[in-house]
Amino acid sequence: MHLCCCSVCSICNLLLENPEFPRRETAAATAAPTSILLESGDAQTEVTEDLFDYSKLSSMGPEVVMQAADLLMADFRMLSCQDIKWALNTLKGHYAITRKALCEALKKWQESGDPLGKRRRSRTSSERCYIDFYFEHGSVKVERRMYFLENDRRYCRTYSNLEASVQKELSFYQQKAKEWAEHEDFLLALQVNEDEYKKDGQLIECGCCYGEFAFEKMTQCSDGHLFCKECLVKYAQEAVFGSGKSELSCMEGGCLCSYPVCELEKVLPENILCKYYERQAEEAVAATCADELVRCPFCNFPALLDKDMSLFSCPNPRCRKESCRKCHVQWKLHVGKTCEQVLERDEIRMRVLFEERMTAARVRKCVKCATGLVKSEGCNRMSCRCGSYMCYLCREPITGYNHFCQHARSPGAPCRHCRKCSLWTDPTVTPNELEPLQQSWRPAARQRNARRVCKRLQPPAFIYSEVAFVEVEEVKHKHRHSFYA
Repeated sequence: MHLCCCSVCSICNLLLENPEFPRRETAAATAAPTSILLESGDAQTEVTEDLFDYSKLSSMGPEVVMQAADLLMADFRMLSCQDIKWALNTLKGHYAITRKALCEALKKWQESGDPLGKRRRSRTSSERCYIDFYFEHGSVKVERRMYFLENDRRYCRTYSNLEASVQKELSFYQQKAKEWAEHEDFLLALQVNEDEYKKDGQLIECGCCYGEFAFEKMTQCSDGHLFCKECLVKYAQEAVFGSGKSELSCMEGGCLCSYPVCELEKVLPENILCKYYERQAEEAVAATCADELVRCPFCNFPALLDKDMSLFSCPNPRCRKESCRKCHVQWKLHVGKTCEQVLERDEIRMRVLFEERMTAARVRKCVKCATGLVKSEGCNRMSCRCGSYMCYLCREPITGYNHFCQHARSPGAPCRHCRKCSLWTDPTVTPNELEPLQQSWRPAARQRNARRVCKRLQPPAFIYSEVAFVEVEEVKHKHRHSFYA
């Protein structure tokens, strides 16, 4: 029985994508983990605390600092004792973070291609090799030039029993070193595989950018369409942060399948994946609890609030502001008043009204699903997550690009041959519908400023004569005309 190549590929894909397909567990796989990241070591427990976070570290005692210094002197025999102790004391006496900083400085020196790298000190020159120690965390920034010794340090103090904190940091660093080594081996294996694929002509073409990549750098939808991981990351970033899609459909034209969650977790960065899950949760909550979903007017953080409650306390730890659910005014200006009474104040009413009109002038409502769309960059052909297209300028539904002007002209200049909408406009330029709003706002602002000036021109309390009042009224009249002019 002979099978073609397509049949073999279909069978392999079916077996790999079916999680219920029975698999035989070997004795070696069940007895011990194959990855060194899962090995527990010789009676040592893995350290889950991040000892590389400088802000969470506290200063260590003298005994711990002395043992850590002796261990570092054995690790870096080419550096002087004074430099090692200075670096250790600068980093609060912690062994792990100090060793990491020294290793990074030594690695940069090795990668610099310094001709003195082979010799510590040339016999014909007085120049000495050195490393530039550098550490920065927030506002803390330290740096120092450390020169090599002419000969390595021969004798170092050893310990049979280390302090518990020193042993903890030593185990933590060894665990991280194994992870770094395994990651470097993985990257090297990917590069070797890609070179072999390229040599044998077995690179796979991406269905989006049409570049050729190794199989390990590809991902696929539920229907088996292959794309490079970089294209999926850019597609997810634009979809999640741009149009706000909660489901990532296949980039292949005509394919209605989506990407499995396991593929997204392997490919997408943490920030994009978290935003993707957040979008899904928001749409699920909005579909079931649309009347109770409220967003903070200051940071746009979503939360659930009972229908009968008017006070909304933002649960975002970076905001924590309180506002009214209906009029979105800060609650300290709303206490003891109704929404109508709050908006009766001229400044608040004018500001809220102007902001609402400015926002409404920039937002476009989808003609199909009524989703709000805002243009930040790109052309005026706007696409919604429901699949419909509309013109940003005239807000009419469109299909292709025939709706826009096709005549050649200077950027930003109007067309002399037709009255069609322009495909490209500068989003930073104020739209035409915003100019009447700004013109209506200016007289109101001038009037408010005039009233403030008139208040400052009130006569002193000791002036009661009729002439004084006449002079003040003339000054008021002049200033009022100067502000309205």
